[in-house]
Amino acid sequence: MKQYTPANLVKTFWKSIICIFILAIIGGGCMGIVAKHKQSTTYTSTQSVLISHNIEQDINNSNPQDSLTIADMNMMKTYAQIAESPNLITTAHKQLPSKIKKQYSINSMMDAINTKTRDQSLVLTISAKSSDKQSSMEMSNAVVNTLQKDLSKYQPGAGEVHVLAKKSMHNVTSETTPHLKKYVAVGVALGGMIGIIISFVEITLKDLMNRSRNN
Repeated sequence: MKQYTPANLVKTFWKSIICIFILAIIGGGCMGIVAKHKQSTTYTSTQSVLISHNIEQDINNSNPQDSLTIADMNMMKTYAQIAESPNLITTAHKQLPSKIKKQYSINSMMDAINTKTRDQSLVLTISAKSSDKQSSMEMSNAVVNTLQKDLSKYQPGAGEVHVLAKKSMHNVTSETTPHLKKYVAVGVALGGMIGIIISFVEITLKDLMNRSRNN
């Protein structure tokens, strides 16, 4: 059986480290290239509206503001469903610039629009997601304008729609997927693991060969 000297152990150790390091770099690079080819960016435009009733102070009723505010809060999910409804989206689609209207069908616009409500809140958030900033902003703004104009048609007695912020590129966020750093990290981990396995197999095979020669 071969006796390993300190020099041999150090040599084997550094050889394994170099192998692991090189394969980790290769793995990270390969996964980075894959991520780059798969990457796509989506843009989400978000606008918020507040839906409430205007109550005159001289109405003879017990806490009318409180009662109507609670009623509006209870209706927020219904208002959200109306904002995403085919009828309202169809009307909103007509307001889009001609170029965007040709690019996105009514069904595509329905897929792009999303609404969100919060408990005990009169604020409805309307967002639109697409592959470019301008389209996202125009679609969300079209839905907001249509909701502001036509909500009472779909829900008689509904509160007034107050737009909290006008359309702006500042309200558009972007997200790029898949995330490059995550892919690179996975590639480095896989490459390093393969390097460890190769180093272990090489050391084991060399040891077995040395033992067979000595026998």
